[in-house]
Amino acid sequence: MFNTGRHVDLDQHKEPAFSAPLSSVPIRECVHVPLYDPCGGKMVPIPRQGDRCARFSPIARTRVPVNEFGNSWVMAPVSGTVEDIAVREHPFLGEIPFAVIRPDSSVPPLPMVQHSLGSMTTEGVLRIIHQAGIVDEFDGEPLITKILRAREKDVKEIAAIAIDDSPYISSALRTVCSFPGEGADGITVVLKAIDGGIAKLAVFDCDEVRVKPDEDKFGFVRVVKMSGGFPLISKFRRQYYPKGNFLPIGVQALRAAANALIRGIPQTTSIVTVSGECVKRPCNAVIVNGTPLEDVLRFAGVNKVPNYVIFGDTMNGVTVTDLQTPVPVGTRAITVMHSLSVHAKSPCTRCGRCVTVCPMGLPVYLAMRYYIRGDRDTAASFGAERGTG
Repeated sequence: MFNTGRHVDLDQHKEPAFSAPLSSVPIRECVHVPLYDPCGGKMVPIPRQGDRCARFSPIARTRVPVNEFGNSWVMAPVSGTVEDIAVREHPFLGEIPFAVIRPDSSVPPLPMVQHSLGSMTTEGVLRIIHQAGIVDEFDGEPLITKILRAREKDVKEIAAIAIDDSPYISSALRTVCSFPGEGADGITVVLKAIDGGIAKLAVFDCDEVRVKPDEDKFGFVRVVKMSGGFPLISKFRRQYYPKGNFLPIGVQALRAAANALIRGIPQTTSIVTVSGECVKRPCNAVIVNGTPLEDVLRFAGVNKVPNYVIFGDTMNGVTVTDLQTPVPVGTRAITVMHSLSVHAKSPCTRCGRCVTVCPMGLPVYLAMRYYIRGDRDTAASFGAERGTG
């Protein structure tokens, strides 16, 4: 269904965003928090319209337990007043409820409980990762789901993924450079969760942007620098894990795991590369869960007609047309383009319509996402082998 045998050399455009200081996108009015879990689907809202909620407090739960640790939760990314609980369409999450929260700094955040990894049991670590609601930006899966699956298979090696091989994306590289301690702590946390093992840090290496991980922080990890054509992750798998016996985790998810255990903070933000030929001020920015796209584009500025606003990259992202679409946790990039002719050879048009037009009702874009990452087993679980195209 998908050809993954060749790699494509792509011109890189990372430097403008990567060289800019890490910034934060301000919230102009409200956040529209998706009440959705990748495993449990639509969630049940907890507060009602007009209620006040504290930052980090639970605002939704799954209808049923999703694993041995119970229900999944969504935590409020800001303190404020719930102005509405509305059901609306999201371009790749489907028709789901949203909590519309107007920030109010007079409402104090929920006090967090900090922990020491050395005093924690494996079960305690797993429970905290579950409660933090961490979505892995590498593949969009809940981190706890991936760890529990790795434990079942007795996987004893993890790979921290910072392979930003798409032309405009540098959010993983920025995370490694800006938060090396938290990234390294996250690796330690996950190694504890799988009852010990070893780890690699895979970093994209190109002439335009060169990253040297902090050896003082990552000294216990083997750093692997990867270069070559897109998709580079499949080359990494073949070269280092031909049998597939490892656990790949994005560096942002690892950082979130460290923050959840050491600082007691759930995942409510993402570091997102905002770039593309239409962006006036390319950057990597901290974006709060539920921030409307319009706020992001106002912050970064637009200098051309943005014909394509893409969640993700120009190779396999999802194009959106509604600028009120909220940015969910686990987002790696927002790419804004006037033209996509440079990538005409890509089999994906990035429109997202494949999900609705597939005669078998298969999530084609998800299957393709895993195929280009070299993970054929997961792609098959989304029905790739049953496709007719």
